[in-house]
Amino acid sequence: MRLAEFVTRSIDNSANGVSVKAAMEKLGLRNKRDLLPGMEVRLLPHQILGVAWMMNQERVSPHKGGILADEMGLGKTVQMIATMAINLPEPEDKHRTTLVVVPAALLQQWKDELLTKTNGIFSVHIHHGKDKLKSVSALSKKDVIITTYHTLCGDFTIPSGIESEDEMEYLMDNGGLLSQMKWYRVIADESQFIRNRRTRSSKAVAMLRAKYRWCLTGTPVTNTLADIYGFLRFGRFRPWNVWKDFNEYIAKEQLRDAPLAGLRAQEILKPLLLRRTKDAEIEGEPLLQLPEKHIELEYLEFSDEERQLYDSFEGRAQTQINRFLRDGSLLKNTSVVLVMILRLRQLSCHPHLILEQAQGFEDPTMLVASDAEKEVARASKLMGPEWVTQVGRILNHDRFMARARMAQLDFSDDMEQDEEATCPRCGDFFMEGSGRLLACGHELCNDCLLALRTERMEVNEEFGNGDEKENMRVEKEFEAAALKGLRPCPTCKKMQDLSPAHVFLSQAFEPLRDDVRAANRRSRAARRAVSQPMSRVVKKEPIIIDSDLEMSSSSDEDMPDLSELLAGAASSSQSSSEKKKESKAKVKGRTVMSDDDDSPMDEDNDLHNTMDKIRGKRVQKSKAPADDDSDDDGPRQVPAYMVNTWRRGDDNLEPSTKMMALINHLQEWEVTGDKTIVYSQWTSMLDLIETLFQRYGIRSLRYDGKMSRDARELVLSEFRQRGGPKVILISIKCGGVGLNLVSANRIINMDLSWNYASESQAYDRVHRLGQEKEVFIKRLIVKNTIEERMLRLQDTKTGLAEAALGEGSGVKLHKLSVKELKAVRFSSLRVLVYALTRSCVKLFGMNKDNRPQAGQQTLDDNQQQ
Repeated sequence: MRLAEFVTRSIDNSANGVSVKAAMEKLGLRNKRDLLPGMEVRLLPHQILGVAWMMNQERVSPHKGGILADEMGLGKTVQMIATMAINLPEPEDKHRTTLVVVPAALLQQWKDELLTKTNGIFSVHIHHGKDKLKSVSALSKKDVIITTYHTLCGDFTIPSGIESEDEMEYLMDNGGLLSQMKWYRVIADESQFIRNRRTRSSKAVAMLRAKYRWCLTGTPVTNTLADIYGFLRFGRFRPWNVWKDFNEYIAKEQLRDAPLAGLRAQEILKPLLLRRTKDAEIEGEPLLQLPEKHIELEYLEFSDEERQLYDSFEGRAQTQINRFLRDGSLLKNTSVVLVMILRLRQLSCHPHLILEQAQGFEDPTMLVASDAEKEVARASKLMGPEWVTQVGRILNHDRFMARARMAQLDFSDDMEQDEEATCPRCGDFFMEGSGRLLACGHELCNDCLLALRTERMEVNEEFGNGDEKENMRVEKEFEAAALKGLRPCPTCKKMQDLSPAHVFLSQAFEPLRDDVRAANRRSRAARRAVSQPMSRVVKKEPIIIDSDLEMSSSSDEDMPDLSELLAGAASSSQSSSEKKKESKAKVKGRTVMSDDDDSPMDEDNDLHNTMDKIRGKRVQKSKAPADDDSDDDGPRQVPAYMVNTWRRGDDNLEPSTKMMALINHLQEWEVTGDKTIVYSQWTSMLDLIETLFQRYGIRSLRYDGKMSRDARELVLSEFRQRGGPKVILISIKCGGVGLNLVSANRIINMDLSWNYASESQAYDRVHRLGQEKEVFIKRLIVKNTIEERMLRLQDTKTGLAEAALGEGSGVKLHKLSVKELKAVRFSSLRVLVYALTRSCVKLFGMNKDNRPQAGQQTLDDNQQQ
């Protein structure tokens, strides 16, 4: 009952229970048609309530401000302007200027709103770019200064050596104008930009000095409850503006008990935050009369070529993730994982987005491969596959294996005499990736390589071993090679090209951790076998391998999934009295025998031997033609014709599934006369869509972050006019907040965001005050891709936000597993990494049937309470 009440009620702030009539009396309005002093527009009933609450926050409340978190499209800007008009500075106020901090796209819109919604009571200046004022006195002469978060950060730049307690003193002497100024009021519009306490924007606004402070946002909670700390610190809403207190009371508690943390967040926000949604009611009447909004998830099917290309890239990513999971190095490779996810998301939109970045690889799937695989691929392209096989795998394998075992402190007699683990020039051990492999197959440490490349070359009597004629010939060849920049290898003395393009990272050719562990176990087993009496040695039966597994050179490029290898494994339980008997483990068609006198590691040794052989099974299969019906799931070589087809980004580009769906919808809607917004995360995708529009004769406009402010305003003005282009392409990061685009009533979103809140903000550029038509929104998603799995992460974050704000039915929060509730404690980046460590296989489609993982459970009744 407690949880149900928590997730279904609205926040009980101080505006609740106040009638519209009482709010009008407080503001001096006789009826709903009256204008507030200084205003040129009438306020709607919910806006009258909002302004009355904001006036109380400034004049009565000790907080001197707050968070206006009305849903997008309810008129937060108008309410803020009305508050500014009513609560003007008093004659005795020394600091009389209001600062408005906004995203760059909203600079002109805020200025226009201030000038058109009021009757000239404010002098307004946009402090940005070439229009920046030059002195504090010039700032003080303006009633309102509008600037961007980026400009603000530039004025609050503090050297790293300055102590926190000395930062303000430093800014007074050395900071920019905005940091030296003291303001009457500071307004942070779209304040979700400051939710992350570690960002420069969040730190900068928190250091502003002002009498009143306001946050305006439609999405106060985006990723985690820690998002609200950025607002509390900026507003100096004590005592929760101190991170230590907030962390103990909210952030850490979210990890232990998310519902309880949500309850605490509600209590903190009650006196500070006012939030209304479009479907709310005031005194029995709808808050806002808007046309209906229809949001549809449209699932698409890849073409056969797109599916083969996507599966190839996803297979490569799965292999890499499997390796990280086995090595326990997933968290260390966060950036690598995020890049792989980005590439798969782009691939779902159009293959050109990633194939154009894979120009240097014969196999384009190397774009999502590990750094080591990319280095081996580079060596193969430059030196040839034979060099990689002979030098990289055979000549150096034993050397690297010994070195890797030494790194794991497994010193044994057979490697104490190894001289290959040290640099031949300086004698230092090759550690932490310092080794560099030359074309001759010998190694050098990186420091010696740089020294040898730049130092003057010494001959050291290299030319005195033959007759005079022979010595002169060798000397000339030596000098000619030296002029070309070649230098002698310290080991074989052959002249080598030491430029970065012809030197390779030795680490790329080193054996994997699994191989090292298997070698260690084999070594220990061999030593025990020699030391044991012959009578105790039990002859082991041969390992039986499935006949359908092809054998080839060992490679971990396509390591089979461990769950697949061990599927159906059976082991017999034995009593303590039978411990001396032989134990047997059957693993999918092969039998491994072990001696009970040995540790369980011996049995694992045999299993690793088998797995080492199996690793090579897919190398030959990867050379199969594209139409091979093999049921191998590993990454394959993508046919060259397919790469060339999808790599085209010119007028002859091949449209993707999503692009054709877009064209079909626009052609279908042409007869309606409706205007359409097309959103995408990537401007490169918008480029491709523009190219396709030219083929189909579709007129369109473009709005993105690369355009100047004047160019953006011109585009929006043209789009709002009748008779102009009916389609506008917008980068969701640039045009997803603040804009008023009610001239359109249809939206097509080409790709998902990590947070649904970001998408919702973009959709409400259309569904807001002034919209007269029904709004239709289509979110395009390709089946069986990473996009489907991103939807589940969106649900997790949305459920948490609704819980913190007391909205929604609570269904999403109820369905979260215990570990998922813990996961959402972290920021967007860490949510993903935490989820990967727990169920990475799901995100990358490595567990198609989505069966529950071991240890995963839903909240039971006691945990819910």
